[in-house]
Amino acid sequence: MSRAYFSYLRTWLGFSLVSWQEDRLRAFILPQKSKEKALSIFQKKAGFSFCLRPQEKSPFPYLEEAIQNYFEGYPVSFSCPFYLDDLTPFTREVLKATALIPYGKTLTYGQLAEKIGNPRASRAVGRALGQNPLPLLIPCHRVTARYNWGGYSTYGLRFKILLLSIESRPDPGSSFTPFI
Repeated sequence: MSRAYFSYLRTWLGFSLVSWQEDRLRAFILPQKSKEKALSIFQKKAGFSFCLRPQEKSPFPYLEEAIQNYFEGYPVSFSCPFYLDDLTPFTREVLKATALIPYGKTLTYGQLAEKIGNPRASRAVGRALGQNPLPLLIPCHRVTARYNWGGYSTYGLRFKILLLSIESRPDPGSSFTPFI
């Protein structure tokens, strides 16, 4: 059984959980009201078996600062190495293309399907995004339906709208009242 680690990051929205194995990120849980809720969501989403051990800090010191900056409305690019090995090749391809969507921009499921060379696979793209173990870091919230917001598995549509609202703020760092 392989060994993975996790730690919590505190943001103004609550506690996120970050998990890693060796030198690559394995999972990220968006902020929750408590550490227990973040761990519960992580355990439900984890589709792999490993020995999970808590750590005080992650080996990615820049990650906590980048996440704090993101939630304060500053444009951030997450350049951490990701562990996606246990996902299907199609899902990995979708997530790698999604990781390239710039801060504050969106694509539709159909546009993302075209980018990966499979223009008729918009529904499959949506299903693949639902497998994203690293939301925010791989910004699946930036993928929408053609005529509406689309979905946002595990976290719900309100969280997707919140993340897109953060990215469209004209004045980063100013006070912000979430409506979730």
